[in-house]
Amino acid sequence: MNKLSAALLSLALAVPAAAGPHGILWAPGQKPAQAADASASAGLVYYGGPVIEHAKVYAVFWGENVPAETKTKIGGFFANMLDSVYMDWLSEYHTSRKAVDGREGTKQTIGRGTFNGAVTITPINTSAALKDADVQKELVAQIAAGKLAPADANSLYMIYFPKGVSIEIEGARSCSSFCAYHEGFMNGNTPIYYGIMPVCGGFSCGASYDSMTFVSSHEAIEAITDPFPTPGSHPAYPQAWNDANGEEITDLCQSQSARLTSHGVTSLVSGQWKNSIGGCFNGPWQSTEPSARFDALAARKPNTALLAALTSRDLTCWEGN
Repeated sequence: MNKLSAALLSLALAVPAAAGPHGILWAPGQKPAQAADASASAGLVYYGGPVIEHAKVYAVFWGENVPAETKTKIGGFFANMLDSVYMDWLSEYHTSRKAVDGREGTKQTIGRGTFNGAVTITPINTSAALKDADVQKELVAQIAAGKLAPADANSLYMIYFPKGVSIEIEGARSCSSFCAYHEGFMNGNTPIYYGIMPVCGGFSCGASYDSMTFVSSHEAIEAITDPFPTPGSHPAYPQAWNDANGEEITDLCQSQSARLTSHGVTSLVSGQWKNSIGGCFNGPWQSTEPSARFDALAARKPNTALLAALTSRDLTCWEGN
């Protein structure tokens, strides 16, 4: 049994299905005073948990009423982001090292990933006021029914909701308290990693296409480097990369953003903390070289929505207003 399999087996015995308020991107003015920022942080530390080596991102649309622009453009954004220089330097957060508590790491190295498609589900739970446990149950049910691809240690389900659907996690509710979050839980011996992406029209998160890509990159990169986020401000195993206060890679640079240009697509993405320079890293993230994998994927699975997103420069409102 390899280090990753052993770590996931131990998590199957230790991690409850219902999780805490993890991986939150706070709404403006809602970030707790004790949360660190880049100027106060000593950087990210490895706590012994797994990372996602080569993310396979699935865009999951929660019903038919997810904003049309999200459905049209998010696939092109992820296909671009995951196969770009934005991912390459994350190899410094490898886990072939000992954790702060002395345990052996999971011997993983983060590299580029793939966008594995978009799926519109018909939720069993039709409530407009969901809780995190409801989302977890829905994911398990949709996977079991064959509506979503089976999960594995590289799968990341990024879930996009219609306007008017809210999600609560341990008393904090979307849009009033937070813009988005990511989480992970064990379903038997299998990890399920996901991101929660509500529409928050009143805040700077989710009210435009730029906001959508910024928030999506924020949560995806955090999930990749810390798929089981800390339940509070005292990180420990099974967390992966956090600072001493439980802040993750993009939390420390939440106020920073940059443009990623690759495959003919330009998108707004979140800044990231880079241990090797002791600060936030904003690129430049520009790739001009062709990607054989990206081109082969496009050729093998032609998708009109994806192609439209890849050729568009129209950054109109995410909500369509």
